[in-house]
Amino acid sequence: MRRVLGLVLLGLAAAAAVGATFLPFSELLIRLAPGQPQTAYVTTGWSTQFGATKDEHGPLFGIPVVVAAAAVLAGMRWRKVAYAGAAGLAGVTGMLFVYLLNAISFHQEGNIAIDPALQAGFGNGVWVLMAAVVVAFAGVVVHPDD
Repeated sequence: MRRVLGLVLLGLAAAAAVGATFLPFSELLIRLAPGQPQTAYVTTGWSTQFGATKDEHGPLFGIPVVVAAAAVLAGMRWRKVAYAGAAGLAGVTGMLFVYLLNAISFHQEGNIAIDPALQAGFGNGVWVLMAAVVVAFAGVVVHPDD
């Protein structure tokens, strides 16, 4: 029973992590000039878009998340690999969180004079990714020893 629970948790964590890369990591609504409508600036694991324009040089946060998720899946067989995968996923999530926190704070502080109605925050992808980290470590805890 313990082995099955560990496998389910690790599989769920990997699936949630990969799924999170398709959800918004950050969302920013900003008005670039008084009287203009607000424009959405959205970052996912695979793209950054400003309105309808896709940033061709945006960071691909999805790549390290998918690599860490693959390590979590490989950990279904070996507990040490599961631990390394969960730690890698936590590291990638922490890096992404700090990057987005910095970007969101910069936009809020730097653009508040341009758009007092500025809205910036974390998207659902960040929260799903954090939940995946917790589930991955839960899977490591219940994973039977090799």
